[in-house]
Amino acid sequence: MTVPNHYLWLYKDKSILYMVKLTLTLSCAMNFEMYPHDTQECKLQMESLSHTTEDLKFEWESEVPLVVDPIQLPQLQLVKNKTSDCTQIYSTGNFTCLEVIFVLKRRLGYYLFHTYIPTCLIVVMSWVSFWIQPEAAPARVTLGVTSLLTLSTQHAKSQAALPPVTYLKAVDLFMSACTLFVFLALMEYCLVNIVLGDSFDNKAKQVAADAKNNDKVFHLASRMNFRGSANVEHPHSRVMTTALVQIGNQGNQLPPPPPPPVQRQPNNNCLAAEKRMRALAVDRFSRVAFPLTFTVLNCIYWITFADYL
Repeated sequence: MTVPNHYLWLYKDKSILYMVKLTLTLSCAMNFEMYPHDTQECKLQMESLSHTTEDLKFEWESEVPLVVDPIQLPQLQLVKNKTSDCTQIYSTGNFTCLEVIFVLKRRLGYYLFHTYIPTCLIVVMSWVSFWIQPEAAPARVTLGVTSLLTLSTQHAKSQAALPPVTYLKAVDLFMSACTLFVFLALMEYCLVNIVLGDSFDNKAKQVAADAKNNDKVFHLASRMNFRGSANVEHPHSRVMTTALVQIGNQGNQLPPPPPPPVQRQPNNNCLAAEKRMRALAVDRFSRVAFPLTFTVLNCIYWITFADYL
């Protein structure tokens, strides 16, 4: 408005009705310890600056002290308002004052669908690694690290609209607990990998070495069989074959007989199978322990803040 919006009316009994319309932008000191389950109380005080109670006194109307238009706030809901007298006492005198308290309750629907449910889904997604084979290290590590980074981004997003405060908020407790669950799921695979050990890597190397040795043995045996079978299949060339063998013996010695094929030790296979069973037992335990513990945590959290819903 360009000019002050005042209304002044003088009655015959010498009483004065004075009305003024003001557009104010007020601030409210809020406490975010219970955020986003918090209920805020914002005070508005109207106090006389230069007139004591001997000259001027403010009083609320007894029937309808305050009229509040129905308004819709995006994050807060106006629950109720309270009016009271807040006369201030100073060394220079008592100054009249009126106070109205607006009780604002935060709407939880937005945070439920944009913070709590996505965070729980990220935690549940990190448990998929318990059903992946212990030998699939890249898949399990990638899933755990991706879940941890996504949860960190989600936590930062939930704090973007808040002023920086030094105390811990309710949403911080929930997000920190979820981050701990995802981190423990990643550490669970470290335990599985330690229990599994390097037995499967050694087993694969042993199988490859055995196959290579068997190929060499087969190749040398084939050469020897070919030379030995010449006397049987070609009896008329016995002299020629003998001469060739003698000449060969004079120049170079025949290769030594091939070593016997390396036999895999059954003890190594049993040890590897036992380690794998232990690793699978850790995964089976985690499939039950993690969801059960997370469910108990959610029950404790929501029961604790049930009075603030």
